[in-house]
Amino acid sequence: MTQSKWRKFLTVALLTALLVTALTPVVFAAEQAAPAFQVRASEVTGTIPGGQFAKFWLGLTPDRPGTVTVTASWDRANPEANGVGFYVLNEANLSAVVNGQRIENNNVGMGDTRFFLRGADNVQGASFRATGEAYTIVVYNDSATDANFTLSVDNGVFVDDSGEQVRAVGAAAEATATAEATEAAAETPAAVATVEAPAATPEATPTETEEAAAAAPVVTAGPFRGATIRGELGEQYEQHYLGLEPEQRDSEITLRLSFDPRDNQELARRMSFWVLDETGLRRYQAGENASDVAIANGNRVNTPGDENVRQASFTAPGLGTYTVIVYNNSRIPATYELVATGAVLVDDSLQTISAQEAAPAAAVSATAATTATATTTTAATTESTGREGEPGGTYVVQSGDTLALIARDIYGDFRLYEQLCSFNNIANCNLIEVGQVINLPTREQIGAGAAAPAAATPAATTAATTAATTAVTPTTTAVTPTTAVTTPTVATTTTVTTTATTTPTTGATTATGTIAQIAANNPNFSILSQALRATGLDATLSSGEYTVFAPTDAAFNELLAQTGLTTAQLLQAGELSQILRYHVLSGNVASTDITNGMRATTVEGKPVTFEIRDGSVYINGARVTVADIPATNGVIHAISAVILPPAQ
Repeated sequence: MTQSKWRKFLTVALLTALLVTALTPVVFAAEQAAPAFQVRASEVTGTIPGGQFAKFWLGLTPDRPGTVTVTASWDRANPEANGVGFYVLNEANLSAVVNGQRIENNNVGMGDTRFFLRGADNVQGASFRATGEAYTIVVYNDSATDANFTLSVDNGVFVDDSGEQVRAVGAAAEATATAEATEAAAETPAAVATVEAPAATPEATPTETEEAAAAAPVVTAGPFRGATIRGELGEQYEQHYLGLEPEQRDSEITLRLSFDPRDNQELARRMSFWVLDETGLRRYQAGENASDVAIANGNRVNTPGDENVRQASFTAPGLGTYTVIVYNNSRIPATYELVATGAVLVDDSLQTISAQEAAPAAAVSATAATTATATTTTAATTESTGREGEPGGTYVVQSGDTLALIARDIYGDFRLYEQLCSFNNIANCNLIEVGQVINLPTREQIGAGAAAPAAATPAATTAATTAATTAVTPTTTAVTPTTAVTTPTVATTTTVTTTATTTPTTGATTATGTIAQIAANNPNFSILSQALRATGLDATLSSGEYTVFAPTDAAFNELLAQTGLTTAQLLQAGELSQILRYHVLSGNVASTDITNGMRATTVEGKPVTFEIRDGSVYINGARVTVADIPATNGVIHAISAVILPPAQ
């Protein structure tokens, strides 16, 4: 949704809310006045008044397509029972609510204390798959007393255009953020001004790094937009996800893809593109084949000399946004050029050559200057062969770094990026800047999940961390079936808390091969199949009897986006075998065998927990999207996310 459309919807929503609460025309006029300041942050706090069924309407802008998780921490236990909570609305939901429909029936997510397996009783959570540009958070208070709350979001930023409903956590002068950003942009035309929650940077920063930052400020490149875009897909099964925006309503759109080397037959068979609308993207992210949900796909052009061209045309109803997935399933590295007629292509994550070349030159020079200065003022240095640092010391972020890569090279396990993020109190684990100083916990501290002494942990983060690390012992009967496992030998232990039934989407009814063969032949499991071969687990899953909770390619791509790893780096990770075995149970466990609260020990040796919510099965929070795919030696359940075993 464009900013102007979002503001229009928000204005109507505010009008409706004000009429419901019977506010005076004077107050209504004040609400319609242009906001003096804007709050933008990934963590905000506020007080919503009681006694009048109050609602706060906030914008939510995702950082990228994929899962967005919202957490609310309240000043009271059992928030739903005590009349407070929040809803997440997309554009269609917002329109329906503004036109009088019930918000309870029109949302993509709502705050639920059961969202976190071991969450505190005052913490709610909700998640949804972001496919659009803007969403709305409705915070409500139906109780008789004022309620204090803190909201945090993973993969997004909250927006309060009024500047009066919430304030950014840890920002004493957040109200002036927009004005300051505007002044900074005027002083530095080459830079794209961004307003981030200050919690994204550690409070304690060495003087040398401050001087380096002052000498060479970091510049953030904006998204690339154009009718033509060039890219390179160098690895097998690599994909680029591009936005596609129609130039006008009901636009006739044509896409033309040409690739090189043009005379390679394998490339000609296995490189092309799909076009997905918002519904198709959601279905693809849930595990369906892109070819089955695409509204258009690249087809061969019969014109002589165009053997390396793929083309598609379609009519785009309205002004909706679309996603173009350019893929190369061959083993041949290739470059491509994609040309759009009637629409604009968007790359906001620097995937393509065009976006990288269009990045402001100031950003390149600033990065180089900051890197050179920071390298001389810290003991942690970066070599071409990897990142170097000493646990207990510090590390200065270099160009191309992510927390996962830092954790991999310094601690030997990329999964520790979450602990590294928490230790430094970084608001967005996917956002670190060149020149930023990262405090490196000792191995004992990172294993214990400690926080850096210099950084103050927000209350919501503290509560969530405490809840996540607190052991809970179910007060129910334990049932312990034991099944022999070929490799390795692990007993499966199941603890049942409640009994429930569910009807997930089921797969085929007849086995067509072993687990390893089915994964190899299913295009949705291409990365999983590569991982099984890389670790040798394909041989293990070709005999014996197992249940595999199989992440789809969309799930693996989301993990890669979160960690900053490439597919090749993931396949080379030493912990990959442990991660894969964490998705496997011994024996044949059908979806109908799973009950709410059930726990089972994986062949990796650590337990997983199952939930049943709204008719769907979840394993450690990942939803089973396709259940009961039969194999000759067990069963496969496709899941929406890669689940990571505890790193320690």
